[in-house]
Amino acid sequence: MARHMESAGCDIERPATWKRFTPKLCTDCKALCCYLIVEVTAEDLIRLGITDEDEVAFDMKNLVKRLKKEGLITRCNISKGKFTLATRKTGGCCFLDAENRCSVYEDRPEVCRQHPTRLSPRLGYCPWSPAH
Repeated sequence: MARHMESAGCDIERPATWKRFTPKLCTDCKALCCYLIVEVTAEDLIRLGITDEDEVAFDMKNLVKRLKKEGLITRCNISKGKFTLATRKTGGCCFLDAENRCSVYEDRPEVCRQHPTRLSPRLGYCPWSPAH
């Protein structure tokens, strides 16, 4: 994890402390799920407008090099087709804005769309903490 985050009884590094998820939790949250490691696919990067199908199909090595240089990813597992998104200096996903909200929400990666109901370290739970 980029940094230790704990609040209101939930510790991001200890899923056993997480709250059972309900959609209303998202309206008043610090976006702590965005402080988890975010692995995305090439399809996510295409949807985000970061790359296109041709670059993925024909120039993966240079794509990885470019994304690392641009500070968008920290690593890539080509055999699994997973790219690990970079984090901000203060922690959290590189797509969080100054208010700790997702700046690419409409095009967000699939892992984010499915958290925490289908993809999560603890299905059905989130590391919720109220926003200040």
